[in-house]
Amino acid sequence: MIPAPPFRQALLSVGPLLSTFSIIPSPVIVELAALAGFDSIIVDLEHGPFEIADTVPMILAARARGIQPIVRVRANQAFAIGSALDVGAAGVIVPQVDSVEGARAAVSAARFAPVGSRGVNPWVRAFDYTGDAAAFARVNEETAIILLIEGKAGIDAVPGILDAPGVDCLFLGPVDMAQSLGVGGQPEHPAVVAEIERIVTECRRRGVATAVFATNGDVASRWLDRGVALVAVAEDTAIIADAYRRLFASIRRPG
Repeated sequence: MIPAPPFRQALLSVGPLLSTFSIIPSPVIVELAALAGFDSIIVDLEHGPFEIADTVPMILAARARGIQPIVRVRANQAFAIGSALDVGAAGVIVPQVDSVEGARAAVSAARFAPVGSRGVNPWVRAFDYTGDAAAFARVNEETAIILLIEGKAGIDAVPGILDAPGVDCLFLGPVDMAQSLGVGGQPEHPAVVAEIERIVTECRRRGVATAVFATNGDVASRWLDRGVALVAVAEDTAIIADAYRRLFASIRRPG
């Protein structure tokens, strides 16, 4: 297995990092992303046809290929966050965080006491099945907590969310943001871009990392140029569908 540095440390100090979303439950997808050079892959339980067991071969493939497995959980629920981390995710993305209380709950669910309330079981993959309770502090330091800001309520709550102790990164979702701001289907609308830029500036001032979803490489490059720590580019179904369409369009058929 090729060791990878702790994702939280990479996110907070190394950057910029590139990721991509996966809603196809296959370790082959993970390997292809790793071989292409991505730093991490986001296994998307919110929108993909996954159960928690389906993430295990994908997490193992990521670890074997030297990239970081991140899981977007279905909801801001303690059991969902804990389960994703127990099976070996390097970090979690928590969707629809739109209040200080939601931010505090997500952070608490992902950290062991005394800084959080994550359920304790040291005989899981996250601890190499060793039962080593001394590793709790290390796991707390290495696990990245990424809160997804998607709608108007979340945008409005950002100042308070940034006050919540333990928030590592705000992930800014332009697709949902566009829908919430009345410009659905236009993630690059000036109103959406302006909100994201404002939040990126505020996060930088407060020492919190930012992540942004980008639909393509040009958009990803723009956000990287603006100091975003993590950019997640497209998702596997869109990438494959686009490749198929371009391949089909390139073929000349007789008649």
